[in-house]
Amino acid sequence: MATGLYSENIQIERAKLQEFIQNKEQWAVLIPGYLHHEFPNDQNMIWVFQGDFGIIQKAVKVELKGKESNLNQVMFDLVGLSDPINGDGYFEITQNQDGTCQLAGNLTMKASGFLAGMMNPILEKFVPQLVEKLVQEMAVKASI
Repeated sequence: MATGLYSENIQIERAKLQEFIQNKEQWAVLIPGYLHHEFPNDQNMIWVFQGDFGIIQKAVKVELKGKESNLNQVMFDLVGLSDPINGDGYFEITQNQDGTCQLAGNLTMKASGFLAGMMNPILEKFVPQLVEKLVQEMAVKASI
């Protein structure tokens, strides 16, 4: 199972960062390789992005199914729509003692089916890079 965890400290008001992570429309476009997204309902989001899996570049379509969350955390399950890739993740805010906020992102993905033996080692490299880049972009965008 491929896991990526990354956090970034941001000089920002906590309420502003809370508003940012709760509004998926603001950060949906920040995923590396973003192509488009849609919202089938208030809780779920479908993301389509160009994944660079080493020698293979492929459009990947996944659904983020929102789970019970709060102002400081957005949690979701991930269901592959174009490929048998599933997982879960979250974005979470914590307040640091120096007044800055920390934005953490976590994503776990696992391939199943016929190509799992080939895809899972690729996801091991891909997922941590994806999470790091996404959280970095979110930190910049939220601070604007």
